[in-house]
Amino acid sequence: MMFTYMCRTCGCSFRSRDFGNVERFIEPCILLLLSKDSSHGYGLMEDLEKHCGEKVDIGDFHRTLRRMERDGWVKSDWEKNEAGADRRVYTITQEGKEFLKSAANSLIRTDKLIHKFLEGFQKSQSV
Repeated sequence: MMFTYMCRTCGCSFRSRDFGNVERFIEPCILLLLSKDSSHGYGLMEDLEKHCGEKVDIGDFHRTLRRMERDGWVKSDWEKNEAGADRRVYTITQEGKEFLKSAANSLIRTDKLIHKFLEGFQKSQSV
């Protein structure tokens, strides 16, 4: 799996100028949270910002969860809630655990590349 930087205007990768965002980073973040414990959507949204630094639009968030469920990475079940509306609770699947491991390995490689680049950049600035 390869993470790329994308242009916000047209979606191409070679014209991107925003190097601070990793495309689809929310997916491994969600899976990491679910690997610790099952959760409902609102709890996941709160934890994404708190633990991964990802703040997402609620509509995009739910579309991502539905796509992840179609891809077999998460499953959901309805939980009865006596105090209010029933809630959909998400759980990571075995396929989700495998994708999480793959994503983590890809991010480790990306992290090494970024550090190597920044070291070279800092050396070039100190000359």
